[in-house]
Amino acid sequence: MYRKFWNGLLVMVLMLLAVCAVAAVPAEFSADLTITDVKGKISTGKVFIKGEKIRQEISVDNQNSITILRLDKKLSWTLIPDQKQYMEVALPFNPAHPAGESKEFEYTVSEIGTEKVNGYDCKVVQYTYANKKYGVLIQWVANSLNFSVRHQTKDSKGKTTSTVDYTNIKTGKQDDSLFEVPSGYEKFSLPFKLPSFK
Repeated sequence: MYRKFWNGLLVMVLMLLAVCAVAAVPAEFSADLTITDVKGKISTGKVFIKGEKIRQEISVDNQNSITILRLDKKLSWTLIPDQKQYMEVALPFNPAHPAGESKEFEYTVSEIGTEKVNGYDCKVVQYTYANKKYGVLIQWVANSLNFSVRHQTKDSKGKTTSTVDYTNIKTGKQDDSLFEVPSGYEKFSLPFKLPSFK
């Protein structure tokens, strides 16, 4: 179970590396979230965006999980509401210089076109990682949100491994409490060592 949470977090970290490359601060909004994996399995949830704070709520194998990414603190928290526990992980990059601190995440960027996706006019941007195990990330960045409304990962052979869509987007102020660990939660450690990013 914990490895699945880590794999999901890693996908979000790769997405955030690309988000950090967008110069403008993203708009505040909430949205419905749909994730399609390599086998076509669909998971749904919610996402909340407030500047450098991101909250993603999703159910994986009937296990509810909430991931809060705090770029301002260089931290992520994975919450397990059913057990009132949370895991803390330091993000392996500096949000101000996402590719500059670790060769692990070096990438090249190319703008490959424009397209209307999920109701928004978007520029399509491709991030190709030097480390082939991360493959390629493609983002559809909505001009009015300064944030991607779709991102897709592909392996080094070009096979799509995941697609994430944001729909039913509602712009507006998001409550700060969404981006904090609730009181009463206990911190736990993983039963295995996380991979090194250095």
